[in-house]
Amino acid sequence: MLGSLATLAACAPIPMREPTARGAVAVGAHPAANLTAGCVADYRAGTDYFPDKATFRHSAQLKVEYHGNWKRVTFTPSVDTREVLRLVLVQCGTPVPELGPRDTLVEIPVRDFATANVSLLGASELLGIDDRLKGVPTRNVSIPAIAARIERGETIPIYAAQHGNGEQAAALGADLFFTFYSAYPDANIHPLLKRLGVVSAPQSDHTEPTPLGRAEWLKYLALFFNLEKRANQLFDARAARYAQLQALAAHVEARPLVQLGYPESRDEWSQAGGRNQLYRMIEDAGGRHAWHDNPVAGSLTYAPMEKLFDRAASADVWLGNFMPGAVDMATLRRDHPRLAWLRAVRGGRVYWFDAGKVGPFANSWSDQGMTEPQDALAEMIAILHPELGAAPPRQRFIRKIPGGPA
Repeated sequence: MLGSLATLAACAPIPMREPTARGAVAVGAHPAANLTAGCVADYRAGTDYFPDKATFRHSAQLKVEYHGNWKRVTFTPSVDTREVLRLVLVQCGTPVPELGPRDTLVEIPVRDFATANVSLLGASELLGIDDRLKGVPTRNVSIPAIAARIERGETIPIYAAQHGNGEQAAALGADLFFTFYSAYPDANIHPLLKRLGVVSAPQSDHTEPTPLGRAEWLKYLALFFNLEKRANQLFDARAARYAQLQALAAHVEARPLVQLGYPESRDEWSQAGGRNQLYRMIEDAGGRHAWHDNPVAGSLTYAPMEKLFDRAASADVWLGNFMPGAVDMATLRRDHPRLAWLRAVRGGRVYWFDAGKVGPFANSWSDQGMTEPQDALAEMIAILHPELGAAPPRQRFIRKIPGGPA
């Protein structure tokens, strides 16, 4: 492994850059705000170095505790990997507490970072830390500022896929590498990164059971930069708007049946599990989903396809997710003739989370959907209940597959 790392460093166009220098800052005995750059120059025991704090009220996976000059973040995955991860975030310039064998030490505020998960990109821009991005998993992003950084060579597309790549993470030399946390333990690379000396943090917004729980991963990112105040303001505004829209659709009489997912192959169907946040959004938009009794928080693959037909044949609406959708209904029927008799296809009510597509698997939902659940909910309400007048000025995330009923 280390031999391949040396080969990569010699051959791949990944600059081995030193992180930006830290600086020393005198903050006194009663800091008025979290230190977002530099290290404490005048440490005093008993001082609260994090007057701005965050709490997780919606996330089913995250918890944070504050201890004067350090924070402990506990991540308990919704998927059953039988693993609990703990990160100890210590304000630089202050003492490190005693660590447990499973604790990961992170010196904060982080100076620069990389991510194997595109869903953090929108959060990075909102928090104003996109200029600290050293690496992203793709060249294609829908956020102009980050796309421009990639074009200028300031942010490196590491082509690591969602789960990341150990050698590339080590070669980047960033303070912190955010890894995509998988429901399949063998696919997770944080144990490898630890052996390589790369400080990493798992990220699993996609398995949250509620949209607001997913959006709270904005606060998770903020913890590493001492930006809790900014994250709280951003989240609270989005949560308030989401609650308004949720109330708008709460008492609808007719609730259309909705099917999620996409055909992964001729005989397999992939979709989010019944405890995933996308299904909660369907309910909040005044719909019913076809897999309400499924207990999985991650994704599922059904084979043979007949399992899909048992549930989804009568669904009023098909909301495709993950994979890019068909160009139009005629193409969909041509490529997947067996799906042509699904009620949603026959009625021309097929929609896809691929608006704003800029490349393979790259669209607004991929890199901004985590932090904007209120906009996605408004679009979904407009699809299921146009009479409620929730339609936004533009479809930011969901695209109607053009073409009428069969």
